[in-house]
Amino acid sequence: MKGGEFLTRQTSAEEVFIYEDFTEEQKMMYEATKDFIEQEILTNIEKIEKQEGTVVADTLRNAGQLGLLGVSIPEDLGGLGMSFNTSMLIADIIGVAGSFGTTYGAHTGIGTLPILYYGTEEQKQKYIPKLATVEWIGCYCLTEPDAGSDANAGKTNAKLSKDGKKYIINGQKIWISNGGFADVHIVFAKIDNDKNHSAFIIEAKTKGISMSPEEVKLGIKGSSTRQIYYENVEVPVENLLGERNGGFGIALNILNIGRIKLCASAIGGAKKLIEQTKLYIDERKQFGTSIGNFGAIKQKLARMEAKTFASESLMYRAGQEIEDRSKDVGTIDATADYAIECAIAKVHGSEVLDFVVDEALQSHGGMGYSAEYPIERAYRDSRIARIYEGSNEINRLMLIGQLLKKIKRKEITIDGLVKSSYLSLLYPKSSEGIELTKRHKELLGHLVFITYKKLGKDIMDPNNQQVLLGLADILIEIYASESAILRAEKIGDDNHKQMAKFYQYESNQKIRRFASEIADELGGGFILKSIIKNTTRMVTVKPYSLSNEVADN
Repeated sequence: MKGGEFLTRQTSAEEVFIYEDFTEEQKMMYEATKDFIEQEILTNIEKIEKQEGTVVADTLRNAGQLGLLGVSIPEDLGGLGMSFNTSMLIADIIGVAGSFGTTYGAHTGIGTLPILYYGTEEQKQKYIPKLATVEWIGCYCLTEPDAGSDANAGKTNAKLSKDGKKYIINGQKIWISNGGFADVHIVFAKIDNDKNHSAFIIEAKTKGISMSPEEVKLGIKGSSTRQIYYENVEVPVENLLGERNGGFGIALNILNIGRIKLCASAIGGAKKLIEQTKLYIDERKQFGTSIGNFGAIKQKLARMEAKTFASESLMYRAGQEIEDRSKDVGTIDATADYAIECAIAKVHGSEVLDFVVDEALQSHGGMGYSAEYPIERAYRDSRIARIYEGSNEINRLMLIGQLLKKIKRKEITIDGLVKSSYLSLLYPKSSEGIELTKRHKELLGHLVFITYKKLGKDIMDPNNQQVLLGLADILIEIYASESAILRAEKIGDDNHKQMAKFYQYESNQKIRRFASEIADELGGGFILKSIIKNTTRMVTVKPYSLSNEVADN
């Protein structure tokens, strides 16, 4: 299966990879990472949050000594050579580590992978072993004051010296994670008047590099964030990374990996918050009983668990599909093919984390608002996840853009999406599970067709973004719901099936709303509105009773 084909091809439960499929060896790696976090990070969390001395960089180096930073790096380059989904599993537990997760991700992902996947053999041999063991620490320098979401608008410039032996780089980069102590910078700059960026490897010790003091941030305070200035910085021509004009492509492809791994980190954090909340609501007594016995609290817990279950299901499903595809085309091309799924994971995971931490704090009441409890810090730390690796709005627009490109290239066809007529959708049988998901896919197909018909060549016009965002939200809910259902079916027990059912109920409500808004905007008429109403009918679910069952299990 290729990226996006889940929309037109039915997947069986046996085909999807789920968290429960990890091997004992992979679980041992998970537990080793968990022990490190508990012993090295959580016990020093206050020092890390204040960035006392060199504690953040030292902690990262300690992780490197255990091999935790070279999980997906080949053995011949100093890494462990483990699978893509194993690196996802490690990113999952790293989510428990608070702001250290940003430090870890910036180094192992965007600070290392550009060289691993795009470097020459000489560049790989020089830099990767040192990055794998954290002898050197990496950072990624893309964003500029006038170039955020529109990253290719950056003004940092590179000019070839008269002798042709080096590039002279001038410019400013902002929001650089690990900037305060990184040894190696991946820097994006335009050579002369090129249309697109090129990428360069610059060593921090190079003359002409300076930086601002640490940024004062809402959250992730334990991660270094600096502005970095390059003034006539001389870079050897052999440190050009990839091809000239190819930097933008490098940035986009590396971000695909970063997006799905951000989901893993977010869900790792969400699972820890649920664990803490369960302990608190069992211990906290009001009106003569544990507050966990109250229906209002049960509903919160059920939603937290169901959303997290769905996000965890979709990310490991996509992670394994990327891994399988990479055996034929390599990791970079595989993640590019699965750009839709990577964007879905980023948006869904980050928004689930925000939902979970908000409800966790609410369930703790005043105690959650106190800095003495870890919920307060988690609340502040979580907010960045919806912004970096591309804002969630940008990711929503991008995944629909990718879908439209696949349709244009006939990799996905409208006929494949729309298998049923209007008439058959007008009078569907009430259903749930995979049958309901099939109807959601066909509804999306009709909405995409109508959007094409109504907007034509203006479909990507900024004034039409609300419609595209609505389509994206439907697409996200389809993938999340289907992944949860398939996972529950593969596990086979009633508890997980009830959780997936509860998620689908709430997901179905969202799909109905988004579809109705699109129909209202595009003038879909009575027939389309009737289709939306009937297609999203779930008459067998009692949501409050179901939420109680999920919470009690």
